[in-house]
Amino acid sequence: MARIDKVTQIVRAPAGTVLSGVQSVKLSGGSVIPAGTADALGVTCPGGTIQAGYPVGILLSGEIVEFGGTTSTKYYAQASGSIGTTVSPTLIGFTVEGGRLVVNM
Repeated sequence: MARIDKVTQIVRAPAGTVLSGVQSVKLSGGSVIPAGTADALGVTCPGGTIQAGYPVGILLSGEIVEFGGTTSTKYYAQASGSIGTTVSPTLIGFTVEGGRLVVNM
């Protein structure tokens, strides 16, 4: 399961919906919700499921380990809030060492 390893910047806000897994997010009305391709603020990696109303960390800059992927691949925010390799306006980061995603938003 993916987890945050190194953190440079992280902020917390209440989840606006159920969140799980690594996904790109934005703030809407002060709550964290999945983002689209052009409006991602950061990334969540809760290590489980976070119910609406509970605080969740938004990673702005740091590293996520056990992410998967291929070394030296760029990852972008996708329309569904997921993170993928399809090019979009919002670059999330890139992988190093195969499974480490370096986030720099």
